[in-house]
Amino acid sequence: MTMTDSESPTPAPVHHDSPVSKYGAPRVMVALVFGVLLLQLGFILSYVAAFHQPTPRDIEIGVVAAEGLPAGTDQQVADRLDAIDGRPLRARVVSDTAEARRLLHDREIQGAFVMNPVGPDTLITASAGGSSISSALESVFAEVENSQGRQFTVRDEIPVGAHDNRGLSGFYLAVGWVVGGYLLAAAIGLFIGAPRTLRQASVHTAVLFGYAVLSGALGALITTHVLGTFAGHWFPLWLLGTGVVFGTAVFTLGLRASVGVLAVPLAIAVFVILGNPSAGGAFGSNVIPTFYAAIGRWITPGAGTEGIRSIVYFDDVGLGQPALALALYSAVGLGLLFGFTVRRLRKPESTTPRSDVVSDDAS
Repeated sequence: MTMTDSESPTPAPVHHDSPVSKYGAPRVMVALVFGVLLLQLGFILSYVAAFHQPTPRDIEIGVVAAEGLPAGTDQQVADRLDAIDGRPLRARVVSDTAEARRLLHDREIQGAFVMNPVGPDTLITASAGGSSISSALESVFAEVENSQGRQFTVRDEIPVGAHDNRGLSGFYLAVGWVVGGYLLAAAIGLFIGAPRTLRQASVHTAVLFGYAVLSGALGALITTHVLGTFAGHWFPLWLLGTGVVFGTAVFTLGLRASVGVLAVPLAIAVFVILGNPSAGGAFGSNVIPTFYAAIGRWITPGAGTEGIRSIVYFDDVGLGQPALALALYSAVGLGLLFGFTVRRLRKPESTTPRSDVVSDDAS
């Protein structure tokens, strides 16, 4: 029995969705080479630009005149400090040493200079807020005091922990959370793809959230109980880590739903090329270039680093801004993920011919 042409089976439709099918292997290879080269050069440019020449800028400093000095001495010294070339300091008069210490703990100033009528002056620092800022203050006041023929001693009011060399442990913890977040989202996007239904989008979100809770808890556990770096702060660090991982991951997955496979290099550009150097590490925002200082706390590595400092060293003072940044990443990521999933669902409906139109054409 032979099969007529009308009875022959209809071949399955061929999908040409892959880049190689659309553009050919040579063009894809060229695009990959140039894309990776741009990321590599961007990495080099960003890191070297951020750290090659740390320069102090507008470091908030309180000026205290101890008893026995003439009235107005504190304001005169504050004016001279403000007039230093390059404006490394932004000085303000503080009533006494106790007030200066309170302002340091409240993160309203980053150091204090106490002038004494007899004996050396005192520079009060807080290396927990950035060891490079403390070093910059020491360098600036060494020049100031030498020019006046005076001496000063340094007192670190809020030092970094014994197991937190130069305050870098918090930076590396935040970076570890961020790397886990975007790697998982990138892997889901590459191997599973963008969700095609709202149910799939919900499942992906649930997986990311569960991973964020787990990795946040384990990262905090390592630094508090295993290494003892941030002992006594496990629960708040767990919450912060969950926010860092989830915000990073869901934002990356939202990019995958909106721009496709380009989400991976975009995520690397945002979180690695821009996010890591702007987070500062041991460098505070007052010693890195203005551009990086402006964006640093609004990218998840910087938000995580600043959040860890706030929790561990400053009794949660300043935690609101990192929390807001992480909430924004989560909200934008969820909006992109579910918004483009809905758009993908509606697109086939708009392109499918209506049954009444088909019947009219047939007749």
